[in-house]
Amino acid sequence: MQISVPRATLSVDAIQAMLNAAVARAKELGVRVHITILDSSANLAGFISFDGAPRIAATTANRKAFTAVNTGMPTHQWEGFVNAMPASELKIIDSMPDYIAAMGGYPVVKDGLVLGGIGVSGANQEIDGDIALAALKAIGA
Repeated sequence: MQISVPRATLSVDAIQAMLNAAVARAKELGVRVHITILDSSANLAGFISFDGAPRIAATTANRKAFTAVNTGMPTHQWEGFVNAMPASELKIIDSMPDYIAAMGGYPVVKDGLVLGGIGVSGANQEIDGDIALAALKAIGA
């Protein structure tokens, strides 16, 4: 019997590179957002909040990152997954707090392991997703 499995998480350098890239992209687009990065256990690893970003969007950014880490899929794919569920199963999902189905959340995956996730919120969903993808590109994910 195998009694252990490999786990991995984001390095400090990767977290910083993601934050830097996301901030740069948000500035380039002229938007004010919240950027959340969670580690592989869905614990806060990095967070930046732009001055003037909508307050409610901070919670949304956190939930996008949480959903991405725990499902291992981008939040827009989670939306499709949830929408395809039978009503009986959807009741189970609806009973779990903090999952969100909206663009702007992505897991960070390497060699099949979820290292963490990023959530961006405060602009429209397409721009949130664009900023999150810029962060992933910065680390080659």
